[in-house]
Amino acid sequence: MHTSSISVVKQSEIKTESVKSLSQPVGVWAVFIATIQKDLRVTRRYLPNLIGSVVQLGIRLLFFLLLANITTFQGTESLGRPMTGQDLFIFFLGAMLLFVFKGTALWTPLNSVTRDLYNGTLEFLYSNPFSRYAYFAGTVICDIIVAQIVFLPLFLLLVVVSGVSIQNMLMILLVCLTVFFTLLAMGVMIALLGILWRQATSIAGVVEISFEMLSGAYFPIAAFPEAIQYFSYILPFTWAYDLIRYYTFGGEWNTILPVQQEWLVLVVFAVIYTIVSRYLLRRVERHAKKQGLHLI
Repeated sequence: MHTSSISVVKQSEIKTESVKSLSQPVGVWAVFIATIQKDLRVTRRYLPNLIGSVVQLGIRLLFFLLLANITTFQGTESLGRPMTGQDLFIFFLGAMLLFVFKGTALWTPLNSVTRDLYNGTLEFLYSNPFSRYAYFAGTVICDIIVAQIVFLPLFLLLVVVSGVSIQNMLMILLVCLTVFFTLLAMGVMIALLGILWRQATSIAGVVEISFEMLSGAYFPIAAFPEAIQYFSYILPFTWAYDLIRYYTFGGEWNTILPVQQEWLVLVVFAVIYTIVSRYLLRRVERHAKKQGLHLI
């Protein structure tokens, strides 16, 4: 009888320890890595979606190549000479590099929220003690890894066509990396809108169009009316495009601000957006706990 009581007590202790271990917060890196692994498996399972994305970028590249052969930018202040042919194709290729990151960072966290809402797993994610920011970051990093299928050929094409030095090549990569952190934070904020409003695709679409039309992807900022130029200055892609073209054209590109100041602007954007996104994420979590997870 005494032995049986001891056995029951030990089994109770084991169950208690199991419950404690399940309730312990999961580390940030564990969440980050697990999310990447999960999304890589999903990507491999749905290869047609990946193929469609590659085809879309290929069509866009062919469009830019055609546009470069039939269009001339006369008297551009940024380059100091008319842009046509090879110069214009290089101009567009610089924008293409960031297009890869733009779609990934803006749409991936929102698509993740939409998928979790559809599958009914979002409440589970927000009721467990782990970093939601690491979860969103993991989804973006996975897409960045997959996007190298497109990014690396585009980058090599830009290097070959422009003939940039190794130093400028590395600086272009550093610009892309800095922009990535800014867009990651913006993606998290748009995903949070998806949690609160269910539908935030139109907002993401407006931001995406702004990055293309108002940041200088298709035309130099100097060609815009002055009022639009001021609006362009608050978009991080404006400064990223400008820096990429400065390094791509071997320093011949006249930047909006001195190069060091543009780097400072780009870094400040990354820091501010990251701080704001983390703050808003905490606010959304508190709102969900206060109002009830059924709102999610």
